Amino acid sequence: MHVTEVVERANKSFNKLIETIESISSQEQAAPKAIGQWSVKDILNHITIWEEEAAKAFEIWKVGIEPDWSHIADLDIFNDETVKQRRKMPLAKIKDQLQLIHNGVIENLKSVPDEVFIKRGGVPKWLITLLTSHIEEHAVKIMDYIKSLESARHKSA
Repeated sequence: MHVTEVVERANKSFNKLIETIESISSQEQAAPKAIGQWSVKDILNHITIWEEEAAKAFEIWKVGIEPDWSHIADLDIFNDETVKQRRKMPLAKIKDQLQLIHNGVIENLKSVPDEVFIKRGGVPKWLITLLTSHIEEHAVKIMDYIKSLESARHKSA
C-alpha cells in the first residue's frame, strides 16, 4: 500500500471513530464496562497508547532498524495496565492527546521520502494495522455499544 493510500485510509478510519464517539454524551463515553471491561474513554486511551507505540517504532524503522516489540511480553496485560494508568485523565485531555498523536504520526509518515519506503519494502504492515484496522476494530465495538444504548432508549420509551 502506497503512503498516500495509508494516509487516506488512516484519516478516514480516525475521522469515523471521532464522528462515532461524538454521537454519544460524555457520560456515555465514560460509562464503565460499556464495552467488555472498558469504557469508550478507555478505548480512546488504548488507541492513543498504540499510536504512541507506532510513533516510537516508526522513528526506529525510518533509520533502517526493525522495531523491537519485546517490551510487550503479553498484549492483554500491556493493554490493561497502560489503560489503567490513564484512567483518571479527563476525557477532553484524552481526546486532545489522541488527535495530536494521530496527526503527528500522519505528518511524520507523509514527510518520509518515497525512496525510504522503496528501500524498506513499503509502509510497514504493523504501522498500517495500527493506523487503520486497529482503529476500525474498536470503532465497530463502539458502534455496537451505541446501538445497545439506542435499543435501551427505545425499550424505555
